Amino acid sequence: MSKNMEHLTNSEKDLMEIFWTQAKPLTSVDILKIADNCSWNGNYIHVMLRSVMKKGLIRICGTIQYATQYARQFIPVVTKEEYAAKLAMSTGLESSSISKVAVAMAKETGSGEELIVELEKIIAQLKEKEKKEQ
Repeated sequence: MSKNMEHLTNSEKDLMEIFWTQAKPLTSVDILKIADNCSWNGNYIHVMLRSVMKKGLIRICGTIQYATQYARQFIPVVTKEEYAAKLAMSTGLESSSISKVAVAMAKETGSGEELIVELEKIIAQLKEKEKKEQ
């Protein structure tokens, strides 16, 4: 993932949100249909796709035929959560501060018990993964 990732334009963020919410390969035609409330045209979508692909956020995963032409299909390379984590780390956040950030986020969302259960699962998975790697 490239260093330029944190410099997404608002439109690029909107585009990535479409990829994250759809959770399936998308073509520029699909994006135009989904983003009908945006003033994007086909050329602008191609520019944005090239830009976020260059930033390492999406990749080409195949092609699909539309009438007599073929369209490339794209999928995200990172999840929204992975993007948020890398964005936070790009601000100079030290790894020793991660637990404090997690606590601050938990306070911000106010989702006590559910969050604790989810974090316990993640910790157990990380411990298991670490054991296997040793």
